[in-house]
Amino acid sequence: MNNLDLSVIILSFNTKDITARCLDKVKVAKSYSEKRLKNKVQVTILDNASSDESAQMIRSDYPWVKLIVAKENLGFSKGNNLAMQQTKNPFILLLNSDVYVTEESLYKALAYFRVNLNCDILGARLNYATGKLQPSAGNLPNPLNIIFWILGLSLLPFKNQLVPPFHPNDKNYFSKAHQVGWIMGAFFMLKREIFEETDGFDENLFMHMEEVEWCKRIKAVGYKIWYVPAVSVIHLHGASTNFDLAPSFLNELKGIKYFSLKHYNSFYLLVRFFLIIGLILRVIAFSLLGKTKRARVYVEGLSVV
Repeated sequence: MNNLDLSVIILSFNTKDITARCLDKVKVAKSYSEKRLKNKVQVTILDNASSDESAQMIRSDYPWVKLIVAKENLGFSKGNNLAMQQTKNPFILLLNSDVYVTEESLYKALAYFRVNLNCDILGARLNYATGKLQPSAGNLPNPLNIIFWILGLSLLPFKNQLVPPFHPNDKNYFSKAHQVGWIMGAFFMLKREIFEETDGFDENLFMHMEEVEWCKRIKAVGYKIWYVPAVSVIHLHGASTNFDLAPSFLNELKGIKYFSLKHYNSFYLLVRFFLIIGLILRVIAFSLLGKTKRARVYVEGLSVV
């Protein structure tokens, strides 16, 4: 594998200062990778119609970045698909604007592809700003593990679970490199041929679950997805929603509904029944705990499924 040229794609939406810091980190990692691997690293930002002058800042302060300015917020799926269509390099990295890479991140990820020819997509270890691990990979959803997830049964230690969890939370799962069902889109490095063969994200998913759905189709045609903790980055998680994580949960519910109807249509009524039961149980539990704001999120979730 001689050509390790890379296209880094970042979506920006009203995260001007965070995006600037992200680009500062990327520039350092770009230089390190180009020096060590003798490759080319091109950086493209698609600004999703930000209202905080992000585009103007990128244009003036980062002239080495290719800037695409959307007239409206295209969302994660459509925005990334559009940017990927305009790349030619054999490798692509989809990177959130609230992810801060280290100097060696790009180099380590590309080098892993070179030594592990069984790796077609790579996800990094994500850490919160505090340094704590953020779970960022898992097993593909199916009716059974979705039901276990909404009922809270996936909180059991991984080794004690009868059903491989959709959202693993056991640290052992994230302690070493291994094949997984899906990786989070915050750091999503892939061979360009995968995009060409599978047509990228399903644009019916605006944000959340889009990477999981794409991974489902990617694995169906035989590509291998790896979680590699040796590549480690900081993920602020929620910066584009001003750290209000309620929309994330509701969008994930919408995504689970769409995913289930698309890939497990005949089981959706059963899944929906347990989603409703699980949400009601969460409303009751968090109301009793006095966490009324959290309980209201689950009440709202009942209208989503």
